[in-house]
Amino acid sequence: MAALSGPVDSDRLDAGLNALGRLGFEVVTAPNIRQRHGLFAGSDTERLEGFYELVDDPSVKAIFFTRGGWGLNRLLPRLDWRRVVRHPRAYLGYSDLTPLLNGIVTRAGLVTFHGPMVAADLARGLTPAEQESLLQALAGSYPQSFEVRACEQGQPVEGVLLGGCLSLLVSLLGTPWEVDLEGAVLFIEDLNEPPYRLDRMLTHLRLSGTLTKIKALIVGYLHGEGGKEPTAMDGEITLEMVLDALARDFPWPLAKGLEAGHASPSLTLPLGLNARLDPPAGRLWVCP
Repeated sequence: MAALSGPVDSDRLDAGLNALGRLGFEVVTAPNIRQRHGLFAGSDTERLEGFYELVDDPSVKAIFFTRGGWGLNRLLPRLDWRRVVRHPRAYLGYSDLTPLLNGIVTRAGLVTFHGPMVAADLARGLTPAEQESLLQALAGSYPQSFEVRACEQGQPVEGVLLGGCLSLLVSLLGTPWEVDLEGAVLFIEDLNEPPYRLDRMLTHLRLSGTLTKIKALIVGYLHGEGGKEPTAMDGEITLEMVLDALARDFPWPLAKGLEAGHASPSLTLPLGLNARLDPPAGRLWVCP
């Protein structure tokens, strides 16, 4: 288990570690997982070196992360991608881990997982559906399907599933670590962003030309644990207006309602596998 982003609460970390143990995992931890250095779980060097201790160990079959927050982007210029993928394994996380997960897919052609983090999701306790989704994903039990709601009916489309936290994807635009989304089925989610900020980020993707390259857009949670969709003040745009505009302005299908992101239940998604969105059936299929 690694900590590349924010510091963790010790009680939540212990609860998550116990949950991993009950699932049958033998846990090996990076030395910095309980450190606190301002906003981060240790200095940039400590977080990266702790991560490399796990990366360099061929006996480690999966690397979970403690939590998201902020900090991964600071490490990107120092990240040795060849070292990260030398020993193929499962990498699981989301939120701040979005650049790492997509980078491993696009740079090495490996599959990563938009899945639970230890001091967050595992600490609160996975629902039965979340636990089954996680274990099936790690076991390679495919094909799998996920329920979605299509904004506009259209023909089924296929592409490689990529994406994650919208704000992190936007933060990479114009950098050497920008995610190549050519031909992708793009999945997005985020945490408690008001509609105008979501519109601003999606407009950024539009202006960059990114949205002309994708095959479909899948929207997960855009709210937090409270379970409420982001709301707008009087006179402001709404989330439905933002999504409806995208559905009208682009030829690809847009679907929402995927149970994945910063809320529960959050199902484990395999980034890098082929995905087929079937709007009439309201299903997203993923398979090798």
